[in-house]
Amino acid sequence: MLLAGVLNHLLGQAPAAQAELTRLAGRTFAVKLPLFAANVVVMPDGLLAHSEAEPEATLTLPLQFFTLRLTDPQAASRQVVLAGDPELASKAGAALGALSWDAAEDLSRLVGDIAAHRIVTSGQSLAKVPLALGQRFTETMVEYLRDEDRLLPRKEAVTAFCDDVDTLRNDLARLEKRLARLEADFGAAHIE
Repeated sequence: MLLAGVLNHLLGQAPAAQAELTRLAGRTFAVKLPLFAANVVVMPDGLLAHSEAEPEATLTLPLQFFTLRLTDPQAASRQVVLAGDPELASKAGAALGALSWDAAEDLSRLVGDIAAHRIVTSGQSLAKVPLALGQRFTETMVEYLRDEDRLLPRKEAVTAFCDDVDTLRNDLARLEKRLARLEADFGAAHIE
């Protein structure tokens, strides 16, 4: 019931997605999240209600969906697992995938428009900090392992190695052809 309420709140902020769901009125599907799961039925107005009926389709959103949603929505959509009736699953998934929380709208009711905008902007900036720190840490570790500890090769060394492997492969192919010709000539000389 909680999940249906949250989804209905988000649908209220996305009239196009709610309108899309009206076409699925009366259909039942399951939504599975890492901590919650619920069977929901689509009501005629496009909102969702808790259902005890067997779902016709299932949408499973793993934890990776939510972490990727912040940085790469397209990659996040590839994490959703659809099962059951393919038409229902894809249409419901598309409608729910279009949902996003308008935090500023909800906060503005509590603290006013200007404060809500500042809080949301600050929150978005803070959300980027762990990503930036992780990126910098990774870059620093790669530089250390490549330049100081010499555990990782430099790009130029890898390119030279690959070129040497290509040259060796080509030389070996020519040598095999030459050997095959010599064996054929030697075999023909013994037959005569």
